[in-house]
Amino acid sequence: MQPQVDADTSLVDGVRLFDPPPALRRFSPGDVMRIIFGVLTLLAALIASAAADSTIDGVEEDVINGIARLPESIEQVGVATAQLFATLVPLFALVVILWHRRWRVLLHVWLGSFIAAMVTNPVIALLGERGVTTQVNTEEPSSSLIDADFPTTSYLASAVGAVTVGAPYLPRRWRRAAWFWVIVLVALRFLGRGQPPLDVLIAVSVGTIVGSLVLLVLGSPSAEPSPVNVLAGVRSIGLNPVRIGRLDTSTGGSVHYVATDDDAVRTFIKMRTPDDQDSDLLNRAYRSIRLRSSEVRRPYSTLKRRVEHEALALHTVNDGGVAAPQLIGLGVTPDGGVLLAEELIHGRSMSALSSAELTDDLIAQVFEQVGLIHATRTAHHHLTLDNFIVDPAGRVRPLDFDDAELAADDRALSRDVAELLVAVGAVAGPQRTVAAAIDAFGEEPVNRSLPLLQPLALSSSLGREIRRQRGLLDALRAEIHDRTGVDDVPLEKLARIQPKTLIMIMAGALAFYSLLPQFGNLDDTVDAFGDARWQWIPALLGAAAIYYVFATISFIGSVAQRMPLAPSARSQVASSFAQLVGPAGSGKMALAGRFLQRNGLTGPEASASVALNTMAGVATHLILMVGFFAWAGGADIGGLSLPSIGTVVGVAVGALVLLGIAVTIPYTRQRLIMPVVSGLRTAAGYSGQVLKSPARVSGLLGGSTCITLSYLIGAVFAVEAFGGGLSFAQIGAAYLGAAAIANIAPTPGGIGPLEAAMIAAFTGFGLDGGVAISAVLTFRLATFWLPILPGWITFMWMERRGEI
Repeated sequence: MQPQVDADTSLVDGVRLFDPPPALRRFSPGDVMRIIFGVLTLLAALIASAAADSTIDGVEEDVINGIARLPESIEQVGVATAQLFATLVPLFALVVILWHRRWRVLLHVWLGSFIAAMVTNPVIALLGERGVTTQVNTEEPSSSLIDADFPTTSYLASAVGAVTVGAPYLPRRWRRAAWFWVIVLVALRFLGRGQPPLDVLIAVSVGTIVGSLVLLVLGSPSAEPSPVNVLAGVRSIGLNPVRIGRLDTSTGGSVHYVATDDDAVRTFIKMRTPDDQDSDLLNRAYRSIRLRSSEVRRPYSTLKRRVEHEALALHTVNDGGVAAPQLIGLGVTPDGGVLLAEELIHGRSMSALSSAELTDDLIAQVFEQVGLIHATRTAHHHLTLDNFIVDPAGRVRPLDFDDAELAADDRALSRDVAELLVAVGAVAGPQRTVAAAIDAFGEEPVNRSLPLLQPLALSSSLGREIRRQRGLLDALRAEIHDRTGVDDVPLEKLARIQPKTLIMIMAGALAFYSLLPQFGNLDDTVDAFGDARWQWIPALLGAAAIYYVFATISFIGSVAQRMPLAPSARSQVASSFAQLVGPAGSGKMALAGRFLQRNGLTGPEASASVALNTMAGVATHLILMVGFFAWAGGADIGGLSLPSIGTVVGVAVGALVLLGIAVTIPYTRQRLIMPVVSGLRTAAGYSGQVLKSPARVSGLLGGSTCITLSYLIGAVFAVEAFGGGLSFAQIGAAYLGAAAIANIAPTPGGIGPLEAAMIAAFTGFGLDGGVAISAVLTFRLATFWLPILPGWITFMWMERRGEI
């Protein structure tokens, strides 16, 4: 059903217009973005001051000493100018506000200014007493009428808070002038020695946060254009309306209108305002954190460019025979809005149709229209039923090409197919939907959509529908398998990092740092770092680097087919980033499986190869661990010991009993046991091909052994860097035992448990607590944290080249 037009109330130049928009709105994406930016800046300043106080003090002292070398006349002029700006500009603004009787604006600006000033000093007090504050406070007193400290940090925060609140009420030029005043004020304040630089940065952050919060709580000015500006924009296209009405619903950040001319011809107007860019930036920032880079499209350089792109997409699909609205023109408004005018389609939205009303003919038309869109190599990217209208003649008309992608690749088109399957399937059911899709597209395009039949690949409105119909995606996949006979295809990994992974990383890190006091105090650790023998660090980094050479050898040895050397090596480097995705190496295994499938292996073959490589690593690790335990003189480590043989046998018998019970239960037998058995059979058959080649077996076992030894030797170098004190056998036993514990820990890369176990083992063998902590932290920095950045770069590079 078409949305209703609001009642017209005003007449301007013979044109009847709609009611003006509300003066205030309760939510602005720009306010949220400023709060996020301010909070991140404030946290960075506080953390830097706490974690690197000496460095920060040194930088601040260098800045102050550098300014002190300026001629005194320049400093005096700068301070005087800042004081003049700080005094006269607010007075001028106050007079203007009072002259225009903007009492509400005055109250909001005062609140932002007052709260920011009150909050700043307590926040700065969190930094504690610093040497630079003592230096600043002992400067000679000023002989001028105004204190040389003015404008203070509290005043700067107050000024930023006031401008943050007041700027949205100003025209664009005056808004820029207000922020220019703040920038000049901060810059001139640096020329004086009244305030430390870090305090100024905190003041600006606090002012930004407080001002944005005031706007968020009390409301900010509406960014929607006035009726007169909308009229000006419509006339800029060449239309001469006699009436403009505002539609009661707007979507995707745009505002919709209907313009009617003398001949009663009605035109649909889609308006976008500069505020849309803030909304797009907020959404893009979230998607960049949540999803992989391939899922985040590049932003448009300007608002006008975005509307021009939609017009081009609309023109392209119309030329391809799609029954989309006809483009009429583009226009701009005096306040920076950009509008698109197109044919107004009358009819009923398909989202309002029930299952009975959504006939097979309408479903076929939906898929036919999307097929025509795809024939122009255009991907719609928002194929919900809201964007289809059934006109009075019974024709299906697609709408809203704002997110359309021109010259789209097959993957983008497959995403459209997946989205359309879910949108139609939620109403018509999987059977009718899949049948219509295969009739319209053929089997291959429908099969290509299988990896994208998942919530993260779909529009947010479809995500809500999926949560309401829990089994919809599984039913659609099953229906596609039944009709096309395609093999199971794993879902694409779209998320950059899972929320549960972040929780596990934080929990592991918290557990590790909470255990540090049990092994040594901070002073001992600092002393150990101060006495470090840094000539051992290059050797440690070399051991960490050579790990990837042996990892490549082992990886190639686990595959029966011939694998390219350089891409295989890149996949091992990329795995240092992928290990953050899940615990117990699941991220690395997922990356390896995907890489192998890209190189021609089937899903079962790739899984078998990854399993074989993993089992070889586990076997060699256990053998080395037993050997080093025996070499170190037994399993006792400072009171810690391996479980007795009786305990091991008891656990093994208990596991066998549980396995026997699981086999007798039909559900667990079908769901768990049989898939595992089937997978083991496939793996055994594939492993046989690998084991027939002595060279591959040597590479697999030799590489796996050297992988473990390279990190073990790295641990030796880390201990030696801090004075040594343990034998090679003791370090080997400590590392191998700790790594075995970390491999079953529920944290990515064993974060937390590995560090805690290594420190416990080292101190158990008699190593000083401070030295043990320093050695373990340095070892983990070289072998886990530093490789993440090159791993991420390699991962992104391989992803762009289609290697994973």
